[in-house]
Amino acid sequence: MKGNSNEQSSVENLMAKYCDYSDQGNNQKAKEILERVLELQTKEFDSDDLSVAETLHRIGDVLEREEKFDEALEKYNRTLAIRLKRLGEKHADTADTYETIGNLFLLHGNNSEKAEAMLRKALDINLEIQPENISELTDLYQMLALSLQKQLKFSEATKVQKQILSKLLQIHGEDHPSVVLAYQGIYGLLLHQDRFDDALQMIDEGIKICSRLQGPSGFDNNTGILMALLYNKAKCLEALGNFEGETEVSTKLVMLSKERLGEMHPLTADAYEHLAETYVRQDLTSAAMNQYASAIRIRRRVLGDVHPSTRKLVATHELLKRDKIANEATLQGLKMKAQGDFKEAMQLFHKAMSTYAQIYIVPDLSSAVVSHCVSAVNIHVAAVHENISDVFVELGLLEHGVAASAEALKIRRRTFGDDDASTKRHMETHRSLLKLFLEHRS
Repeated sequence: MKGNSNEQSSVENLMAKYCDYSDQGNNQKAKEILERVLELQTKEFDSDDLSVAETLHRIGDVLEREEKFDEALEKYNRTLAIRLKRLGEKHADTADTYETIGNLFLLHGNNSEKAEAMLRKALDINLEIQPENISELTDLYQMLALSLQKQLKFSEATKVQKQILSKLLQIHGEDHPSVVLAYQGIYGLLLHQDRFDDALQMIDEGIKICSRLQGPSGFDNNTGILMALLYNKAKCLEALGNFEGETEVSTKLVMLSKERLGEMHPLTADAYEHLAETYVRQDLTSAAMNQYASAIRIRRRVLGDVHPSTRKLVATHELLKRDKIANEATLQGLKMKAQGDFKEAMQLFHKAMSTYAQIYIVPDLSSAVVSHCVSAVNIHVAAVHENISDVFVELGLLEHGVAASAEALKIRRRTFGDDDASTKRHMETHRSLLKLFLEHRS
């Protein structure tokens, strides 16, 4: 120790000013004060005194707030060196510095690997010297899980997230929003690993807790979380191909939104839209149109007719309407074909083709619906071409039959590829028809 009580008093006065500037958000003045404190401390104490380390750490904090991350890291590293020398590895302040450096690498340094290394050191120290500090351990586990997730180490991140859940259960018990969010975090990591069944178990746990936590009426934070969980469960069921289950959950989401937010709320419109998409995936066109109509009514009331969200829904509803008309024409055409009324059948098939052609030019469509519907339309168009080919053959117009069959084959190859079973079947049918045509022409 090299100083005197006057300098110590000056440091205390300066630190009081630093606190005032810091509270005001005046980072530049706060940093200037800390630099004067550091100058006095290095005169009064050794350069590796713990008070110097504390001031360096504070300067690093200010630099980080100013987004001067490289300068902040240099101050934190100097802090760490002093604390390792004076306190050793197994000390709470040393662990705190490791954690600070780890968080800097993770949040601002774009270096998840270095962040992981620093956070693991902080975690190991805390587990050894203060295992009872569950709150601090939980924070460390959360940042460690994030560093692993950023490195795409989803399996390791899942293990850490489960440790977070365990700590939160110790702190809060089961019925707490943070526990729900932990379940949701595990759910997300399991999805990255395509572990959909395990993910569903996690989301179901969260749904059960949130259902107990939400208030008796109105909308609160827990209701918002519950709605998000139901949506996530629906998406998971979609990934599993369980469209009926997805529809059931999406229906619950609509009912919850109507009950807690009211019919004319934007989130209720979102819920109707998602429910409609579940029906689209099952080719339940009429049911999908009904849900889209409900969503459109809300969007028009809240956003107006010209808003992109409204226009998207109106366009999607129009697509489904045209698809329904085309399908009905196709079915009626098949009926006429079976009855031998080939002229009427041909007219109906051409009506279907004309209507399908209009689907491709509907503007403002949602990508989710387009990806499904265009594929479905391609299948339907190919089938109509095949039916037209059959009618031409029945009428003895083999050349036209071959041309229609070729169009159907082209669509199937473009949509499904040559290895698809339906493409192969039609390829054989087309070859047989072509052979018949050539024999007939010769």
